[in-house]
Amino acid sequence: MTTLFILLIMSLGGFVYLQNRLAAARNAVANGRSGIQVQLKRRHDLVPGLVSAVRSAIRQENHVFDRLLEVREKAIAVRQGSLEDIERAEGDLTAGLSTFLGYTEHHPDVTSTENILQLQKQLEETEDQISAARRLYNGNVDRYNTLLDAIPSCWVGALLGFERAAFFALDADQLKSAEAVPPIDLTRAPS
Repeated sequence: MTTLFILLIMSLGGFVYLQNRLAAARNAVANGRSGIQVQLKRRHDLVPGLVSAVRSAIRQENHVFDRLLEVREKAIAVRQGSLEDIERAEGDLTAGLSTFLGYTEHHPDVTSTENILQLQKQLEETEDQISAARRLYNGNVDRYNTLLDAIPSCWVGALLGFERAAFFALDADQLKSAEAVPPIDLTRAPS
């Protein structure tokens, strides 16, 4: 009887331990997603200032500015949506920012003002922080999903309804853009 009681207590203790590990991993995934959301919000907040500063420096090519602001609004609208919607909207915003920054690079008179240079630097820092937040999130997702795959925590997870988390991944266009080698023109004199 004592042996049965000890086995029951050990089983219960093991169950609680595994449930706590799964809960901690699930919370780390949620925390990682929150970190991405914070950085995405920062990027969304920087875009209007950058557009406004460049627009005041040059009045033509309004379609570039309008498109960037349009994709930003879409990205803000889906911020609390599904991971797939967020990935799609942020991919569009990234493409819009690339077009916008490419435009400003080809027009040195636009980027010569201190305000624009500072905003571009903040935007670059934000992009780096978004990348770091995505890596942290994906690491947490990997750890959590591994716990859900491993025995015996998979039994506890299934019993308590824990579900696998999705990775924050690049879509096909973003992946192609990330793998592309940027053009480098060493013949152009710096401005």
